[in-house]
Amino acid sequence: MTGVALYTLPILSQEMAVQHFPVSETEAVVLTAIAIYTAGLALPHNTHRLLQGEGTEEGWRVLKLVALLYLAVLLGCTALINFSLGFILALSLVPIAAFITPHTPKALSAAIMVLLSPGCTLLYCVFVFQELQETPVSLQDGWMLFLSVISQGILDHALYGSLVYPLLALLIYPCWLLLWNILFWK
Repeated sequence: MTGVALYTLPILSQEMAVQHFPVSETEAVVLTAIAIYTAGLALPHNTHRLLQGEGTEEGWRVLKLVALLYLAVLLGCTALINFSLGFILALSLVPIAAFITPHTPKALSAAIMVLLSPGCTLLYCVFVFQELQETPVSLQDGWMLFLSVISQGILDHALYGSLVYPLLALLIYPCWLLLWNILFWK
């Protein structure tokens, strides 16, 4: 559900955001996408309020099995379509999937998961690309490039049918959220 929100709401809510905040339509789309992405971090805390009782040891193991199977199919299909994207995703998601359990230290594991999340991976790729072009950028310029990459991805999907944004929003981000839920399993 969060992936569907990340996919649809930035475009649908851009008019409302422009009316209420002093931003352009492009900025509204990007900032809405970032807000929905960040709101997903609170998902484990909100779902545990709705569920009654304690989570079982078997429950998080089943969730991890589902997440690993989902990740395997996702990376396999992505690698067939775009090998470099599949490789970059595997570098950031496989270590998390291999080592995440509810019994690991929460603060350290949460910090590592956030640093290896799809959004941060995209931010790192922006900086690495600039370094490879031999035009290093400052943190502020890198952040602005990151925002333009997000808006360009959404625009490319809307205009040309590019599948990178739907892949990230509908498939990769929910897979990462499954792993995030395993970390905060109660």
